[in-house]
Amino acid sequence: MRALIVLATCALLLSRAAVAADTAPVPALCRQETPLVRKLWLHGLYDAPAAIDALMVDAIDGKLPQVRQQLAQLKPADMVRWRQTAMLTAAYAGRATVVDGLLDDGAAVDGAGWIPPMQDSFYRQALDNMQHDPHFGGPHAVKALSAAGVINKRPQQIGPAIIAAADCGDLATLDVLLRHHANLGWRPTPHSADALVIATVHGDAAIVQRLLDHGADPCIDDRFIQSHKPGVSLATIGKHSGLPASLTRQLSCPAVAAVH
Repeated sequence: MRALIVLATCALLLSRAAVAADTAPVPALCRQETPLVRKLWLHGLYDAPAAIDALMVDAIDGKLPQVRQQLAQLKPADMVRWRQTAMLTAAYAGRATVVDGLLDDGAAVDGAGWIPPMQDSFYRQALDNMQHDPHFGGPHAVKALSAAGVINKRPQQIGPAIIAAADCGDLATLDVLLRHHANLGWRPTPHSADALVIATVHGDAAIVQRLLDHGADPCIDDRFIQSHKPGVSLATIGKHSGLPASLTRQLSCPAVAAVH
């Protein structure tokens, strides 16, 4: 039981992605977090039917035939909902083959999905565990985190998949999404970063180059960035993050360069 409470506590901490700063990349549940997320589904800590728990574990494990079989057993409306979440879960887990297959089956390449809230009993146990753990600052700190929405018992939106691929540095999944005509400029919210900004912040040359090769427009991103941080450009961010000069030149927007 103690181990499950620890897992539940970690699940609350993973929900921090819902309140990331406007222009900062949302913390992604990438491959390093995959074992934890898998355990959460495996132990039924989410408020979802057991069949969905098994479905998500298979998506994380890259078992496309089993995923398809389990989806086929759901009611049509449930199948559409959980297929989208399974596709996005696979994207965060780096399972490009599952992503490709579920997109072929009808998942929305630019669509979001939802992770259900935690089971009520585990949520309450995790919250109590955090309040008594000095690492979290005590009951007042946990209460403040709850008030800010960092800790909550609500469904968590994830996606779109291109954000996951860029944030996780997953070139194979990005290539799948590009074949399915993903929207390169998609932003989860009007004030959040798109895939090119995220990859540039991370200094991920391979992802940045692939996005540019497929038509990502740094001028659009420069206008977005300067609406939040005047005087900052995508090229300067790329230089700061260690991208090679040959790539930062491609990130330079002529109109912005003329102004400066």
